[in-house]
Amino acid sequence: MSGLGLNGRTAFVTGAAGGIGRAVVAELAARGCAVALADVDLAGVHSVAAGLPGRLLPLHCDLAVPDSIAGALTAAEAALGPPTILVNAGAVLKRQALADITEADVAHMTAVNMTGALFLARAAAGAMKRAGGGRMVFFSSQGAFTGGYVGSTAYAMTKAGVVSMVKSLAREFAPNGITVNAIAPGGIDTRMLREGADSAALERFRAMIPMGRYGTPEEVARACVFLCSDWASYVTGHTLDVNGGQLMR
Repeated sequence: MSGLGLNGRTAFVTGAAGGIGRAVVAELAARGCAVALADVDLAGVHSVAAGLPGRLLPLHCDLAVPDSIAGALTAAEAALGPPTILVNAGAVLKRQALADITEADVAHMTAVNMTGALFLARAAAGAMKRAGGGRMVFFSSQGAFTGGYVGSTAYAMTKAGVVSMVKSLAREFAPNGITVNAIAPGGIDTRMLREGADSAALERFRAMIPMGRYGTPEEVARACVFLCSDWASYVTGHTLDVNGGQLMR
């Protein structure tokens, strides 16, 4: 896609060592963005950066720790310039039966998936306001609307919170020229999808998809690039489904 207005911009991407985050980094870098790759897995983001062209900065960032978020954004701005694109692809999923879920499990998933997203938005907003605008894209999940699949009750709960947060932030930041949107992926062929789920359950899940297959991280990343671009300048407070038609709302 040409005319996206991404060349020369600075992006901050969390979860950049994972399947979808890695694909988002590759798409943004290919369109001329300088990209800060943030993840709790520092070795992983160094590996991703080593395989891509452009101005790339691997950073450690723990979404469960607000000070870590603020420090990573400060480092990104010092090295690459103020980030005017924020993509929060970082998340954690621990598949468990309801009877096995502990308070610590819920607290950790909430801190990374939901509370971390809020503090990330707050920390990134300052640079975007100074720059006169920006794009924020957060990742929810199809599970936010269906309750999830195979032991993902707590995860789905946190991702539902992201949908509400995006609407609230979209209203708050609209006067500053900042759009805030979410993507809700369905069955995407990543490590997170497969961890803790047996092959029979995965096949049943795949069979529910009208398109008859799992999506790829690259398909999600291209939807994300649209929301980061000038082409989405009048889109805010929206959650974009990327699920092969499995959930039609």
